Amino acid sequence: MGRPKLEIGTYGELTTAELRPGVWEAVARYRDLDGVTRRVKAHGASQAKAKAALRGKLKERKRTNGGGGDLTPDSTVEELAELWLAHVRLEHDQAVERGAKPSKSSDSISQYERCLEKVIVPALRKVTLRELRPQRVDRFLRTLPANGRMAKTVLSQICDLGVRYEALDVNPTLRGYVPPRAQTDRRVLTPEAAVQFRQRVHAWMHQGATHGPKRGYDRLRIVDVLLGTGIRIGEVLALAWADVLDLDSDHPTLYVGWHLDKASKRVEGRKSGGAPYELSLPPLAVEALKEQRDLQLPFDLVFPTRNGTAQSESNVRRHLREARGDDMGWVVPKTMRKTVSTAVYEAKGLEAAQRQLGHATPETTRRHYVKPSEKAPDNREALAEYSTRIRPADPQEREKTG
Repeated sequence: MGRPKLEIGTYGELTTAELRPGVWEAVARYRDLDGVTRRVKAHGASQAKAKAALRGKLKERKRTNGGGGDLTPDSTVEELAELWLAHVRLEHDQAVERGAKPSKSSDSISQYERCLEKVIVPALRKVTLRELRPQRVDRFLRTLPANGRMAKTVLSQICDLGVRYEALDVNPTLRGYVPPRAQTDRRVLTPEAAVQFRQRVHAWMHQGATHGPKRGYDRLRIVDVLLGTGIRIGEVLALAWADVLDLDSDHPTLYVGWHLDKASKRVEGRKSGGAPYELSLPPLAVEALKEQRDLQLPFDLVFPTRNGTAQSESNVRRHLREARGDDMGWVVPKTMRKTVSTAVYEAKGLEAAQRQLGHATPETTRRHYVKPSEKAPDNREALAEYSTRIRPADPQEREKTG
């Protein structure tokens, strides 16, 4: 009898052989998506390292083939999640290869991975799709924190794939509990508070510095660009001088079309996947950029490290936390984005605030970035006719109307 046929997307026993001193080869049979079984090899300095390299190679092969393997009602949530994530990655890579815009950005995919790793898989790892009934899903959703809405969204998309592959009859999340939205912090910096925050950043930069360059030498200028534009901190740190247009003219502008990925690498496109755009620069941002330019750093980036690479977003955030003080603990880079959007909204309306932040729709700006006014506009003129008819200025007319 011949050896049993492998399931598609699986591999057989790993065998190893020492080719020469210090060089080991690991081999396994892998059945590809087309049904053909092929030998896959990997090498390493030891038997264990060769096996580890081969397992990584087989895992990558499964990923690039769209996950491999057939789903059944007895497949687990973990297996379905792995297949869904493999499909999402593959669709992203194929779109990039075609020069098209991916439906999901690399940053979004990273968020999905963290959600799966931290929330969904630990709770439902070995639950079979047959057991993934609406009642079980509803109980799981009720355990999520207030910011757990993404987990429901991701789980729903995973289950949609299970339905398409006929491993689930229906999507069990459709009528499940909806975790409440996390409360949006609506606080923004007043001009006075912005001055105070800048003073604290300035003091932090000079703290303990008796000679040599100040620590975080550019933190105050980064804050000024944040307060002058409202763009994201990852977009500020990704700025190159080629993005700063007509800085010495009467109408300097900024091209916002790059951001930093999770590895602090400058990548084209905006974090949200929105379209690149240009915005006008106010004096605060202009002066900060001119001061940075005057340093004559030999790099393309506006705010580089001392080696010319992009700065880590987490490092800048940490420095601002150290500088702000406990009483301003609510001030984060996003606070400055909200401050800008609220100022523009109050002066020119919601559409102008939306365009300043580069959002696709005004609803995103209104819901998450604009602080609602605590004072209604002066509407006395609109209500004047009711006042004159009900309580006329003339006492005799007032008597007639009762």
